[in-house]
Amino acid sequence: MKKLLLITLLFAFTSCYTTQFVVGDGSKGNNEIRLKQTHLFNGLISFDIPEMKKIIEKENYTIITKHSFIDLALNSFTFGIYTPTTIIIRH
Repeated sequence: MKKLLLITLLFAFTSCYTTQFVVGDGSKGNNEIRLKQTHLFNGLISFDIPEMKKIIEKENYTIITKHSFIDLALNSFTFGIYTPTTIIIRH
């Protein structure tokens, strides 16, 4: 019973944290691109996202990285083997 309560509390208190990077003057329009960054073994191995190179060539944009509840749940269920990150690019 104590283990079930502990697991429930761990999932209840996990937070979805967000990091925001503003490049230039930030996003000017309402264009938004959502991407998933894949990390393996708690970030030891990560894969490039080809779409990022197209955006980085622009002068003004905002990059938001976050770990949603689903991302954290997948990380927990795979014991850190698969760790996804959600990336939102506004330009």
